[in-house]
Amino acid sequence: MVNNNINQKIKDKHWSKKYVCESLGINQCVMSLFISGVRVPSQDRLKKMAKFLGCKVTDLYPQAKAKRVTIYELN
Repeated sequence: MVNNNINQKIKDKHWSKKYVCESLGINQCVMSLFISGVRVPSQDRLKKMAKFLGCKVTDLYPQAKAKRVTIYELN
């Protein structure tokens, strides 16, 4: 499982997960898998998510920045 800050970024915006999912066109079950770290979003989806949440991709997955790896290497 991959640790991330997706849930915290959503909470920081005071938005519901349902609102974020509907806005990004992501199924709520899939978002739950992203938040729990079971799945990692595609690069395109991750960029859209970061833009929508007003942050950088590395804010969502800080270990990628620390290790200087791509998101796909986190699995």
